[in-house]
Amino acid sequence: MRIALRGSADRWTEALPLGNGRIGAMVHGDMAASRFQINEDSCWTGSPATSPGNRRDDRPRRGPEAIAEIRDALARGDHAAATRAEHGLQRGYSQAYQPLADLVLETSGSGSEVATRRELDLAEAHTLTRWETPTGTVQEQALVSAPDQVLHLERSADGAPLDDIRVRLESPHPTGSSAVSAGALTLTVRLPSDIVRGPGKREHLEYDDGAGRAVQALLTVLLDHDGTATPDEDNGTVLVHGATRLRLVLAAATDSRGAAEVPHGDVTRLRAEATAAAGSALDLPPAELRERHVAAHRELWDRTRIELVEDSPAAVELPALQHLTAETGDTRLLAQLAAAYGRYLMISSSRPGTLPATLQGIWNEKLLPPWHCDFTTNINLEMNYWPAEITGLPECREPLLTWLSELARSGERTARDLYGLPGWTAHHNSDRWAFSAPVGDGAFDPVWSMWPLAGAWLCRHVREAWEFSGDDEILRRMWPVLEGAARFLDAWLVEVGPGVLGTSPSTSPENRFRLPDGTVTGLTTSTTADLAMIRDHFRTTLDAAEVLGIEDPLLPRLRSALERIPTERVDPEGRISEWETDREDEDPHHRHQTHLYSVLPGDAITPEQPELADAARRSLEGRGAESTGWSLAWRVGLRARLGDGREAHHALRNFLAPIEDPDAPGPHGRAGLYANLFCAHPPFQIDGNFGITSAVYEMVVQSHGGLVRLLPALPAEWPEGRVLGVRLRGGLTLDLRWSRGEATELTMSGPAGREVTLSYGARSTRVRIGQEGVFAGDVSEIFAG
Repeated sequence: MRIALRGSADRWTEALPLGNGRIGAMVHGDMAASRFQINEDSCWTGSPATSPGNRRDDRPRRGPEAIAEIRDALARGDHAAATRAEHGLQRGYSQAYQPLADLVLETSGSGSEVATRRELDLAEAHTLTRWETPTGTVQEQALVSAPDQVLHLERSADGAPLDDIRVRLESPHPTGSSAVSAGALTLTVRLPSDIVRGPGKREHLEYDDGAGRAVQALLTVLLDHDGTATPDEDNGTVLVHGATRLRLVLAAATDSRGAAEVPHGDVTRLRAEATAAAGSALDLPPAELRERHVAAHRELWDRTRIELVEDSPAAVELPALQHLTAETGDTRLLAQLAAAYGRYLMISSSRPGTLPATLQGIWNEKLLPPWHCDFTTNINLEMNYWPAEITGLPECREPLLTWLSELARSGERTARDLYGLPGWTAHHNSDRWAFSAPVGDGAFDPVWSMWPLAGAWLCRHVREAWEFSGDDEILRRMWPVLEGAARFLDAWLVEVGPGVLGTSPSTSPENRFRLPDGTVTGLTTSTTADLAMIRDHFRTTLDAAEVLGIEDPLLPRLRSALERIPTERVDPEGRISEWETDREDEDPHHRHQTHLYSVLPGDAITPEQPELADAARRSLEGRGAESTGWSLAWRVGLRARLGDGREAHHALRNFLAPIEDPDAPGPHGRAGLYANLFCAHPPFQIDGNFGITSAVYEMVVQSHGGLVRLLPALPAEWPEGRVLGVRLRGGLTLDLRWSRGEATELTMSGPAGREVTLSYGARSTRVRIGQEGVFAGDVSEIFAG
């Protein structure tokens, strides 16, 4: 599957993304100055010497006393006093993901008569830019290889020799220094040591030459061509003249090695690493390097797909398809493409050995990016990995699990030093350095800081990885993380009524309510989201302990707590209440719907519990039809889990709409897709791309709650289609075809002898995987029995 855009990218959100999980490139395609905006996943502000625990903060750490004050104030209804006390817990901010450099190829003689067409091949993970000039066609192919860890670029012409090309490397950071020779360019960059918030919430970057106080990066570009090359040391460029072909490889290295490891600062070592990687790649014949790259990509890419329309060999023209979908309401091709694009972005931005995908994957061009382009842990980071299992990409979730262990280590310090409690905790935001404290500078709204539940939500991914794979070793490896999060949550619970456990203080991420006197606050006790996550995590921990044969005094306490933590409450309007008592929402259409956690990503509420499922539907109706991009993706998924194909499709249409103003800075507003299909929050957030991928698949197949549900939320607008290689819980995969809105053929593969309950509409049946590891049949016949 390929997508195509005409003309070069005037905006970053029109450029085409390439990546291998570590190196990212945004391809702009202007012949006059062909720009590749480069990122590397470990390029963040700060370091362990400047970041964890906000070491510059010398305020007294009186967490237990502050928590006692907050609880006392909330008990007497004094929300203002509770907020003032909470301010004393805030401990700075997460660091920011940074752009690294631009690789630019400037072409002399190109003019306005050049016609440009850019394509991104999702199946083979490369871009192809064609320029039609008066003297012939020039084309440029680019890819970012996972096997060889380089950006590889080839330019050629079918007519006269290429015009003179001036190659340069430059960084947006003022600390860059370059060196050039006839065959190479090198750029060394020292990243900022901190991102600092000043008066009026204005932020600025600080640079510090001190040892270990900032990450250093080095890029090497090697050239191969059949012309002549002249270096210009004053301008840091190389001029290639008289060539008919040009080949470049770019390699990057940084001295950032771990969340707790101070950067080593050895530039000689970095130069050797980058030069070796670039040299090895350049030694490969171009065809072999491409083959290695495509094979590695397709090993992941080919595992699964969804087809709502028949694939065409022609590239899909954007943004024409977006506008056509908006006009006609026919979502089939764009939904199919959006699901495929999300898989492509995941493969490109998260691979074993890399860091997790940020708010923008591995792509960012801003020194002061929205929300620091960090790991936002109250939905966004978690949503990034929702499609990992169902779409056959469990390896792509590995960076999240690895980083989660680092976060747990940091979170132990936060639990101990800030709260005086055992186990580990983390809050609203984190980063490469595993920041785990409540964000803020002593005046931040608690709805963005007083939320120590990130551990519970993130650990949901441990359960997902285990359930889909059936591999108990995942639980064994992650047991310290599960147990530590449970130990903190057990200690965090308080008795809020006779025999009733809850949380105090508590927030429902980023949402607020209005008190009778008109005061707006989000700080309260026992929000629905808190209790749902804690129940979910305690169940996960108990299940893991049973599988692993672990006995621990903690476990009986968790079982007892589960009996004392209330489940969801239905309010007088028939909705699942977000708060511990009936409240007036400040924003009834708020983008977060965390009180529906038990529907998605949890699985405690399903259509088999009609009262709560209906209350969840009413809650979604109350939120309205419009929202931010990632929120709409979540709502599509929620509607799919509730079996509401019509409403899921309605939310999907809103998600797929082209963004009205691509230059809108955000931070909120009408959602949509940018010209390159990036999801608009706005601004761009990649969690929407990932969330919609998972949601589209779950409209067709689900496997939670002990059932494999066939076509649980198929809209009437998708009468024909099939899915291939969909991954199910229990180590199973499924192929399913439907016609005229009815499931027709099914093939399920998995462990021989495994029994599975299939659900289709109001019917269910139990089937067994055969000795050959396959169960197959006509769906009508399967359920007739």
